[in-house]
Amino acid sequence: MNMRRLIGWGSLFVVLAALTLLPWLALDDAPAIEPPAQFRRTDLAWIKSLFEKHDPRGQTPDVVQSIQLDEAELDRLLNYAVELRRVSGIAAELTPGLATLTATLTVPPNPFGRYLNITAEVADVPGGIRIRSLQLGSLPLPGALADWTARLAHRWLRRDKTYAALADAFSQVSFDENQATLDYRWRPELLTRIERKSAELLIAPEDQARMLAYAEQLDKLLKPHPRGSTVPLVSIMGPLFTYALQTGNDAREENRAALTALAAYLGGISLPKLLEGDSHSIRRAPRVLLSIHGRRDFAEHFVISAALSANGGSRLANAIGLMKEEEDADRGSGFSFTDLANDRAGVKLGTHATGDAADRVRQLLAVSHSDTDLLPDFRNLPEFMPQTEFDRRFGPIGGTRYQRVIRGIDARLAAHPLAQ
Repeated sequence: MNMRRLIGWGSLFVVLAALTLLPWLALDDAPAIEPPAQFRRTDLAWIKSLFEKHDPRGQTPDVVQSIQLDEAELDRLLNYAVELRRVSGIAAELTPGLATLTATLTVPPNPFGRYLNITAEVADVPGGIRIRSLQLGSLPLPGALADWTARLAHRWLRRDKTYAALADAFSQVSFDENQATLDYRWRPELLTRIERKSAELLIAPEDQARMLAYAEQLDKLLKPHPRGSTVPLVSIMGPLFTYALQTGNDAREENRAALTALAAYLGGISLPKLLEGDSHSIRRAPRVLLSIHGRRDFAEHFVISAALSANGGSRLANAIGLMKEEEDADRGSGFSFTDLANDRAGVKLGTHATGDAADRVRQLLAVSHSDTDLLPDFRNLPEFMPQTEFDRRFGPIGGTRYQRVIRGIDARLAAHPLAQ
């Protein structure tokens, strides 16, 4: 009896010691990977060009394609994930047959450390990859255990049809000195499957319900207008946020859902098809167009930037807006400070609508009746400038003349009631 009690107390001591020791070994006071610097326009432009090059909609079905990335390019892509998902830092080192991935995550306050540093060595093998070693902070885990766990998870995840189809599309991953190559075989139906699965994983059920409710309200508000017509955004914004006010729910969540539903509509995405349907496409062209100060492009810039910002991407929203204007100056309609101003106005709205001023913003939007209730009239700003004209009058980006215009835009936005 005494021996059994001794074994019991000894086992309890071992468990308690492990619970104390493991966090101490796994957590660190310093990050292994520093957070990435501010996401630059050149980074975003490169990622955009990569996605355009490998856009699934332009791929020949069932033909093996390859993506090749060097370390710097892979880090750029990983940093994009950092920007989107709030991982503290992530980086890769590529050598023949092996990729060493290091990630740093910030953990809630605790007595053991502020960061969880994870390092994994991933080897390429025929038909896939294998985890060769895994380390959590100072705590090494047996590679065989980590790989067995990953394979077990892989088999379990294959129960999901989207995961299984995506896994089957990737035929080989290989690593070389400063280079990673991914071979894949694309199938057209995968794009819609991935979009739906991403929404399912990234959007909580209660948020999906909110977005669908606003999509339904938006459909009701637009139904009386003839197909192909253009109506002022404010005529929709006011009633939509009156509905948000009437719900009595958390202003931040309601504002985010309303702005996301508006942006999805203007972006040609059907939220019911995305979140509930099983059709082959989630696309739906807007049946009624929206405008601000008589311009449809202003409404698109304003609403989409607001939704991006409301969903945690204010830096990305600004970067996307500026990159778009640089592209227009180079080979499009020309650089427009008007579009850039509407982008920045949207970022401000998204930030305030989901911050401490969320309730006040909701009330102001609910009683909005004119375009200037949403944002200042920026039609007096220079626009449609080819690259040579922009460089002569305001260039380069970030220069004194350029910054003077940006400060003027920001001053007007700061004085607007929605920013107070």
